[in-house]
Amino acid sequence: MVDMLNDWMLESSQNFNIVVGLTTVITIGSVLLLFSIMKKFGEPDERTKTIKLKILSFMFSAQLIMNAIFILFVVSDIEYFRQIFLFLQGFVFLIGAIYAMTLYKKDFA
Repeated sequence: MVDMLNDWMLESSQNFNIVVGLTTVITIGSVLLLFSIMKKFGEPDERTKTIKLKILSFMFSAQLIMNAIFILFVVSDIEYFRQIFLFLQGFVFLIGAIYAMTLYKKDFA
């Protein structure tokens, strides 16, 4: 799948710009959503620190899994190694934002 994405990005600069733009939108949107949900949790105390640590732990676990999959299954001679790696990092923030939303709905709704 990564080889197909790399080949698609190599076809034209427009395809490359689509991937970079999508990565940027996913990352910035996820970070903004994550920070807004973190603000909704309220002032820092024992309860909110525990919730934030759960979210960060979940994001760190997702980061380790994504990096392991990337290192194990991606060949080292692909052209756009960094762009695909940053694309996966955007998904880590998206996973954190989704997990924060589920915790917020479970605890506060």
